[in-house]
Amino acid sequence: MKNSRYSLAVIIRVVLIALNCFALVWLFSLGNRPASTLFALFVLVFQTGSLIYYHNRINRDLANFLVFLQENDTTLAFSKQKIERSFKGLIYHLDKINQKLQAARIDREQQFHYLQTVIKQIDTGILAYDQDGKVELFNRAAGELLSIPYLQHVSTLVKAFPELADRLIPIPRIPFAPIRISTNGTYRILALKTGSLRFNDRIIHLVSIQDIKPELDAAELDAWRKLMRIQRHEIINSITPITTLTTAIKRRFKKGNAIMKPLEITQDSIEDALSSIEVIEERSHGLIDFVEQFRNLTNVPELKIRSFELKKVMDNTSRLFQKELRTRRITMKVMIVPENLMIRADEKLLEQVIINLVKNSLEAINNPRGALVIKAYADPHNNRVIQITDNGPGIDPLAMESIFVPSYTTKEKGSGIGLSISRQIIQMHNGTINVRSNPGVETVFEIVIPEG
Repeated sequence: MKNSRYSLAVIIRVVLIALNCFALVWLFSLGNRPASTLFALFVLVFQTGSLIYYHNRINRDLANFLVFLQENDTTLAFSKQKIERSFKGLIYHLDKINQKLQAARIDREQQFHYLQTVIKQIDTGILAYDQDGKVELFNRAAGELLSIPYLQHVSTLVKAFPELADRLIPIPRIPFAPIRISTNGTYRILALKTGSLRFNDRIIHLVSIQDIKPELDAAELDAWRKLMRIQRHEIINSITPITTLTTAIKRRFKKGNAIMKPLEITQDSIEDALSSIEVIEERSHGLIDFVEQFRNLTNVPELKIRSFELKKVMDNTSRLFQKELRTRRITMKVMIVPENLMIRADEKLLEQVIINLVKNSLEAINNPRGALVIKAYADPHNNRVIQITDNGPGIDPLAMESIFVPSYTTKEKGSGIGLSISRQIIQMHNGTINVRSNPGVETVFEIVIPEG
């Protein structure tokens, strides 16, 4: 057995100690040999100490190994020459454990350095800080975006950019929020995404920072191009018949380059001219209305935020369309959970948006079993969600990206302004309005407004 040498060595030492004890007793009985008695006593003490040291040697090494592990130091090496060969099996396994721990520590350090390198190289700014505001991580991209090369405490960042105060202190509260800042004369629009991690009793807040101004500029330019294309199309559609009719009227009252005399003008020419003028007047008014609608698009009134029950808005909407619903035999169901659900918003503007969406849904329904469902509730993040669902024909997938573009419409007499204004109003509430459609089954418009 592996421990046989150890046992034999212990037995021999115990036997020697016992013999030495008998010898010491015998010397004491003689009483006239003090030098021999002292020597025997010294040998007994030495033998006892040697036995204890021999027995506890492996325990000391094992204790040292555990202490080094507790201090995260795996550099301890066991000496096989120092330890009795009787224990080499145990020492071998301890060495193996130590080597594996060393390999795990090296791998962990390599992963740490790898992540540090990645965080330094990415273009997204990363900020991490604890509940006391002490910065744990502030990468290169964050420093460049904020023009702060080094950051120790979040308070320094707040002093430089007061607009960040509500987003970072005391805890991140907004999952996604663009912020406009100016650094060294450069105007930036930053998108902040926040989150928190808990490590035992510590909370680490994470903030990712991106400059989205180039993307917004590109999106704005694309929106302007679409808007100009729509305006050009609408204006040309109005101007072309006006030009054509004007030319026709002019030809009716001229011979060659000379103006016709009153006696030469027939009644038919006068009637045709008046008819053409009426068309010109109608198209002119249409063009004026078109321009006026775009003025309304850019002149949305300021918000008057207050808390109110959504039920009031829903009741007003139901009463407004009650006659049409009864006439067309369309069922409308309103569900508010809870029934007294409160919302902070501009009551009149939000009611305008809901009425516009309900009106669009009713215009889309063209089947005898039309149904409209309005649902309002609070999501897990306490945002207020309003869903308007109809069972109309749905929206063509190709048109989904354009329905919120000003003047885009699929209706014969539509202006395409309503949804654009609706989205603008919801965005003023820091909310979102989205649509999803399953053609032939249902179309859902969803409004999400953050509470508070």
